[in-house]
Amino acid sequence: MNLIKGKNLEPFLLMPAKNGTCHECATAHAPEQPHNQQSLFYQYKFYADNGRWPTWKDAMEHCSQDIKKFWTKELSQRGIKID
Repeated sequence: MNLIKGKNLEPFLLMPAKNGTCHECATAHAPEQPHNQQSLFYQYKFYADNGRWPTWKDAMEHCSQDIKKFWTKELSQRGIKID
């Protein structure tokens, strides 16, 4: 088993994501969809790697412009602003 060790949370380690889930957010989602920004796994893995907490913009970074536009609209309708 490979524990996930980040430069910003030592000596904190994360267990790997469950098989069949995204290795970044430990949530089952299509690869073209955003990571689950609300996932504690994603939040701590991102913090370990980047030294800051992730935003929805970070979670959508790998997505196409169409998917980013869709998610930004849907999140804004729920009061979540994406910068």
